Amino acid sequence: MPQTPARVSQEIIRAARRQRAARLYNARKERWRFRLRRIRRAFLALSGIWIAALVAALALGGLSFGVSMSAILLGIAVFVVLSIYPAAPRTHAGDLESASLPELAGSAELWLEGKRRALPNAAIDAIDMIGVRLEQIAPQLATIEENGPAAREVRKLLSEHLPGLVDSYTRIPAALRGKPGVGGTSPSEQLLDGLSVISDEIEAMSLDLSRNDIDALATRNRFLETKYVDRD
Repeated sequence: MPQTPARVSQEIIRAARRQRAARLYNARKERWRFRLRRIRRAFLALSGIWIAALVAALALGGLSFGVSMSAILLGIAVFVVLSIYPAAPRTHAGDLESASLPELAGSAELWLEGKRRALPNAAIDAIDMIGVRLEQIAPQLATIEENGPAAREVRKLLSEHLPGLVDSYTRIPAALRGKPGVGGTSPSEQLLDGLSVISDEIEAMSLDLSRNDIDALATRNRFLETKYVDRD
């Protein structure tokens, strides 16, 4: 059975799950706000149809039974349709390619969260770690050049390699995912290994993007020590 790499501490995993719980809570609140907006719009449409029928009835001195029933049924039908559609927005793999760089990490996290149920339980820790890494790198992506080399590498990893890995796994019939292949590893094990590599690569990219800031902080500390500590 594939296991979470030993270098990933359980404290980090627990922190990742707490963060995921907070993200899911916020996502649920957003979905309910979206549903309430649909229901409000549906209610306004229903009210508009029935008010228009009432005004027509007052102006014409009444409506026939058939017209009245048609107005009632039309209002109900419009209410039902508008309270269901449009469906709550979901992030698709194609959206990752068109996402702006500051939005890319968040979009990739939402997309991967939507795929969680299709992936094996053994991959949960790796998915949580990717979520942590994406939250870590997200503010950094807003500060780099959109078309620079670093941006291209991040975009390729998150919009091509990550969806490609997950989609390749989900296309395999469920009955074959746990069976060892030619190399002796099962598709589930290969998926876990791939997710772990992607998590590590996101962390490495984040470190590279922070390198200048880390070096600048170290230089500043040396300056302060030279100026104030050594003088004492």
